[in-house]
Amino acid sequence: MFNIFSWQHIIILVVIALVVVGPKDLPRLMRMAAKWVRKGKSVADGLRKNLDEMTRTAELDGLRAEMIALKKKHPLSSLEAAGAAASSHTPQPRG
Repeated sequence: MFNIFSWQHIIILVVIALVVVGPKDLPRLMRMAAKWVRKGKSVADGLRKNLDEMTRTAELDGLRAEMIALKKKHPLSSLEAAGAAASSHTPQPRG
């Protein structure tokens, strides 16, 4: 996921943070950054789940509308008659 930074870049960033923030406050800063990352991941996960749910609902609504339209065009009795006609036709063996 974080392919933009190599280990050398991370070490340089840690050294710069150590110089700017100081060794005393660096652990507190790292904990705070970790909290932000966890919160960001949690928010992103929640958004992804909500979008997936909305997409599934929209797809189901579309399928439901198609089924209703098909039922209006072709009542079940005609489907049953077509199914009975298809099942009474036995294929001839080849050979």
